[in-house]
Amino acid sequence: MGTRHINLMESRSRRRSTSFRRVFVWYCAGIVGVTFGITCIIEFLLLVWYMAARRATPIASVPSLNVWTLWLAIAIPFVVLIIAILFFAWLMGRKVSQPVNELMQAVEKIRQQDLDFTITYSARNELGDLCSAFNELRGELQQSLEREWRKQEEMRMMISALSHDLRTPVTIIQGHIEGLVRAEAGEKRNQRLERYLPVLEANGQRMIRMLNDMLLVSMLEQTSFVIQPQPVVLEKELARKAHIYTLQAAASGITFQYSLQNPAADPSPVMLDLHRIEQVLDNLFENALRYTPANGWIHLTCTHNSHYLVFSLHDSGSGIVPEDLPHIWKKFYRGQTAPDGKSSKTTGLGLYTCKLLVERHGGTIALQNHPAGGCEVTVCLPEVKQHTW
Repeated sequence: MGTRHINLMESRSRRRSTSFRRVFVWYCAGIVGVTFGITCIIEFLLLVWYMAARRATPIASVPSLNVWTLWLAIAIPFVVLIIAILFFAWLMGRKVSQPVNELMQAVEKIRQQDLDFTITYSARNELGDLCSAFNELRGELQQSLEREWRKQEEMRMMISALSHDLRTPVTIIQGHIEGLVRAEAGEKRNQRLERYLPVLEANGQRMIRMLNDMLLVSMLEQTSFVIQPQPVVLEKELARKAHIYTLQAAASGITFQYSLQNPAADPSPVMLDLHRIEQVLDNLFENALRYTPANGWIHLTCTHNSHYLVFSLHDSGSGIVPEDLPHIWKKFYRGQTAPDGKSSKTTGLGLYTCKLLVERHGGTIALQNHPAGGCEVTVCLPEVKQHTW
């Protein structure tokens, strides 16, 4: 999560706010004005009363009347001032108490790890800006916690999937090692060793592939991961990969065919991260090889022109169960048992990894069941010509 600075001055400048400084000035002016106005009215009434009382009061009582009138004239402004101050202080407190109470309740909710709330106070003043900034901060914190929760959940799923997938090859390796240990030295042990070594090697390679898949996905999901394109003679590299795929397919009794469409008369290097593109093609080819029956075929076609580079891999396998199609790009998704009865023995990261790698190249990847049978995967990359200066 990146650092985000919330500037209250910028927030206030975006709208016309009623500053609390201005409110305080107006309240002070109100206190003075109210005190002056009410005092003038009361003093005028006191003067009228004094004149009327003096005409009706005996001469002997006039000094006492003068004293009481003087004390009243002096006390009234102070009394009115105190009442005005208390009244405007109540108004100010009422104006401040709502946002302050909401902020205190929000702090208490955060202390209780409850972020499902929103501060409703939205007046156009500094406290309104503070509440708005607090809401933004709450939203950022909630998103950060949700992202952290998702990462922990994915990590838990990854560890669970890895533990489950490693159990089978580890059990096989352990069983074969125990068989070798129990075998008597001599011809019998040599026969078992010759028979067991390919199995041990295959399961060791399977474990390495699983761990590599996990590490690659972890790298791809980091924001610091970058594609490193280099000049590549595409025709030469694809011919090399096609030769490797032909041998692998032949070992399973499957025919592999490769064709390059729109080849250039004078092949010029293109900018590709060849290692990552090979990882995409290897994953797609292994999937096709896994679900293509013996005596089947796999076709790889590459279309190359000035605007795009398209790889299309089509096999004669059983295709994908329709219910699985919407979910094939999800992490750890293995799908249902294929129509031919084969079940997936992978980590469920192959297609997810391909999608991440292609998108990092700025391209797209799509998969569908071909109308003629089997499955077809299409990878489209944007223009990858080498720059000339």
